[in-house]
Amino acid sequence: MVSLLIRKLVPDIKDPRQPHVRRSVGSICGACGIFLNLLLFLGKLIMGILTHSIAIVGDALNNLSDAGSSIITMIGFRLAGKAPDADHPFGHGRIEYISGLIVSLLICIMGFELGKSSIEGIIHPTAVLCTIPAIVMLVASLLVKAYMMYYNFHWAKVIESSAMRATAVDSRNDMISTSVVLLAVIATKFTDLPVDAYIGVALSIFILYSGINAARETIEPLLGTPPSKEFLDKIEEIVMSHEAVSGIHDVVVHDYGPGRKMISLHAEVSAFQDMFYIHDCIDNIELDLARELECEAVIHMDPIDTKNKDLMKLQEEAKAIVKKIDERITIHDFRMVPGESHTNLIFDMVVPHDIKTSEKDLIATVRDEVLKVHPHYYCVIKIDRSYV
Repeated sequence: MVSLLIRKLVPDIKDPRQPHVRRSVGSICGACGIFLNLLLFLGKLIMGILTHSIAIVGDALNNLSDAGSSIITMIGFRLAGKAPDADHPFGHGRIEYISGLIVSLLICIMGFELGKSSIEGIIHPTAVLCTIPAIVMLVASLLVKAYMMYYNFHWAKVIESSAMRATAVDSRNDMISTSVVLLAVIATKFTDLPVDAYIGVALSIFILYSGINAARETIEPLLGTPPSKEFLDKIEEIVMSHEAVSGIHDVVVHDYGPGRKMISLHAEVSAFQDMFYIHDCIDNIELDLARELECEAVIHMDPIDTKNKDLMKLQEEAKAIVKKIDERITIHDFRMVPGESHTNLIFDMVVPHDIKTSEKDLIATVRDEVLKVHPHYYCVIKIDRSYV
């Protein structure tokens, strides 16, 4: 049903990364989620009251919170799709992450409330009625939630939405919780123990756990996470496909929400090529990145002295020295400034964040190793940290 609606109402679905397409898909999935969750809420609430089941009422309230989550997700998609303006020049894409975080917080609140009512049920137990209509209602709920999980996971993958992925995870959790509620209702037929309330406590812990995990998944992109290896490989492939470029470094990817990425990098080019030709190549690379990765790109040119064989040899020696410290360390912007008493070797050294050695000690180690081979060569090193 949902897929049919999307294909009928969203003509540009073949290009799902477009902001207006993502907004339309998110709105349709959200509207269907609201409708289905409200139906489940009403059905379970009536059945929970009739059977005196805390677990069924708790499951109903969970569906009500899911309806509220779908509303928030829809609002998030609408706001995230707004065009950039003077106050928000990078767009509003991160609102989608914020809406996912609000959904996660609602999940945690529902888990807490369910746990509280379940503990009260253990202290003051009431008889739970196991009826055929209640069982049919819970089985139907399982089927509906399975369908919601399927379409949310499917379209979350298509449009690359963390908010919809959180909704899909919530639907999966609802299936598990409803299954346990179903077992609890059946179990009351065979025992006088407050199984219903104990199951409610277990469900509350499970819901809290899933809510915290979902919150972490939405907080991380807000704080800033590195791009995927596949994305970086694609950047390198596009840039290095131009013969004027001999290497790249200092790659930075800024993520301002789905469809709102900015890339900056340094491209190494020969210092002896025509400047107008190099500038034209850089412009073409920026256009290629924008077209193929749907991002804004800014490239800084780093001229390299490719004819100085002594410089090239010294650079290779320096690379070998830093590789002995850690295979992941790289160097760039290598240049040589001769003097009467000594020669300066100036370069940047990119050091991974998890290396425990201090920057001062790293620099001293490389300087000492170079001085052993070249007593009159002094290293001037700047430490860089990778953003990818």
